[in-house]
Amino acid sequence: MNKFEIACRKFLARIISTRSLSGQEKKLSRIIAAEMRSLNYDEVRIDRLGSVVGRIGSGKKKILYDAHIDTVGVADLDNWKTDPFKAVEKNGIIYGRGAVDDKGCVAAMIYAGARIKNDPTLKFHRQNDFSLYVSASVQEEVAEGYGINFLLKKTIRERPDCVIIGEPSDLKIIRGHKGRAEIKLTIKGRSSHASIPEKGQNAIYKALPVLNNIIALNKKYQQQKPTELGRPVISVTYIETRNASLNTIPDNCSIYLDRRTIENENKKKITAELKKISAGNTKIDYLKKYFNAWVLPEKHPLVQTAVATYQKVFQKNPEVALWPFCTNGSFTMGERKIPTIGFGPGKEKYCHSANEQISFWAVLEAIKFYSLFPLILCEE
Repeated sequence: MNKFEIACRKFLARIISTRSLSGQEKKLSRIIAAEMRSLNYDEVRIDRLGSVVGRIGSGKKKILYDAHIDTVGVADLDNWKTDPFKAVEKNGIIYGRGAVDDKGCVAAMIYAGARIKNDPTLKFHRQNDFSLYVSASVQEEVAEGYGINFLLKKTIRERPDCVIIGEPSDLKIIRGHKGRAEIKLTIKGRSSHASIPEKGQNAIYKALPVLNNIIALNKKYQQQKPTELGRPVISVTYIETRNASLNTIPDNCSIYLDRRTIENENKKKITAELKKISAGNTKIDYLKKYFNAWVLPEKHPLVQTAVATYQKVFQKNPEVALWPFCTNGSFTMGERKIPTIGFGPGKEKYCHSANEQISFWAVLEAIKFYSLFPLILCEE
């Protein structure tokens, strides 16, 4: 392993070992900014939310690499074989919270930028043709698009020509994914003492037909003809009631939904659908911003440039696929319509799981792709 690879591995271990739950990324932001500066980036900034962006080159073609630095927490500590907040390497596999989601991509993108800047063997005589922005963005796990939106509007203040979202894809080229909506249905009843339930209206009981309608709706989706992104999915993820005491008939029941969307779906359509299956006295709230589905055609120039880059680097054809989960691409492509693809090291199945892990070999392979992409794009 050469000095460059050793430095990348050390950096990856350090950022995995630095806790960065959503909204608590400040310490890691400073570490990343310092690393970019040490790697000779042309410009490095930390914005007000804590996202870090480094720039290489000053050309007209604007390219954005984005990977998020926040992670989910750990609720299943007993299932971990190592300390989740300390990077542990065994046989080339690095374990720890955020290893695959998404710090492996963060390290790969940052070190690809360093390679573009500093490695003379790449012959990047066309650096003046492009400006590469490498973003380590915040709060993706809780609000896809929020951190990257702020970064583009307030920090970079330029519209990229294209975006690569760094998320685990097992080195496949990703051209789209489903959207997502988090929805709260609040069903109202009337409270009374539990000894005289007939004097009230139990909101939990009123919620039962709504739950059955949601089950039926999901079955209806599964009978639809799939699009490129598949079929819609709706899932109940949490139910709660707020009550004065355990001997009071509840006057409220809230059902929380995760709704996965496909092409040509929007909030208006989903709201009308939920009104149709809900009880008359039901309030519908979208808990966070509505995250759009998106998909690029396989023949889109950005997809073809990514394919050409992969072929040049690995001397074989890539697999072009779609992600099953939501990313910052919901904002860059789904909302802003900036041509976007996904690419990253690591396997999706390890995201948010106990013993989260990534192969360091895959990180090095991703660096090769990220390093060559700007040159291929300019040649195209």
